[in-house]
Amino acid sequence: MERDLEQRVFLVTGACGDIGRALVSGLRARGARIAASDVLGPPQAESPEVCYFQADVRRPEEVNGLLAAAVERFGHVDGLVAAAGVAHWATALEQTYEQWRHVLDVNLEGTYLTAHAVSRELVRTGRRGAIAFIGSWIGANAARGLLPYCVSKAGLDMLAQCLALELAPHGIRVNVVAPGVVDAGVSAQIFRDIPARRQAMEAVIPLGTLGTAEQVSDAVAYLLSDAAEYITGTTLVVDGGIRLAHAGG
Repeated sequence: MERDLEQRVFLVTGACGDIGRALVSGLRARGARIAASDVLGPPQAESPEVCYFQADVRRPEEVNGLLAAAVERFGHVDGLVAAAGVAHWATALEQTYEQWRHVLDVNLEGTYLTAHAVSRELVRTGRRGAIAFIGSWIGANAARGLLPYCVSKAGLDMLAQCLALELAPHGIRVNVVAPGVVDAGVSAQIFRDIPARRQAMEAVIPLGTLGTAEQVSDAVAYLLSDAAEYITGTTLVVDGGIRLAHAGG
């Protein structure tokens, strides 16, 4: 594997989830150093190249403390991967305000707070950098039972575009990776418990298989690398083509 991120330092939020762990592993394999964060405790032992910090991205003071700790540990940061996210399944009529607020606070506001802090640090130090958000294919495709999640992920697309426009003069790129149906987290448990549901889902995905956390990580690594140095303000959809089947009814 090409070590195209050698010695670059990235803050990764949501690092304890399946996709978060794949991100840490994939970026590290490419030579990056990682300041990993999650509201949960560290999932594994630290190393000289990977350290874990417990922080809630909904709280500005914790985000600022996280960034300060990362800079103290590694000397600087080169970018961010915002992967912290939650979802609640409920119909629009059953959805509570508390559920709505929780999803928007973590997925959208938490991403804004971390991106704002990291981008200000990059500008302060005069470093070029790259920021990637973990969005979703249903940020652009309505889904039943996931109203706040869909809205929050749609918001990430516009957040990335606005930041990309304003941060471009500073050499900072901002993009989104939008996975499709990934065999990870809660979805993976559902598919293990109900194999028929997995088979039904794979039947409507044009490429015929569920996505993997590693495929998401590969897409993020590409957007963070110099190979994507002319890409900013875009959403890279990594969904096996399911949005095409969705659009076709």
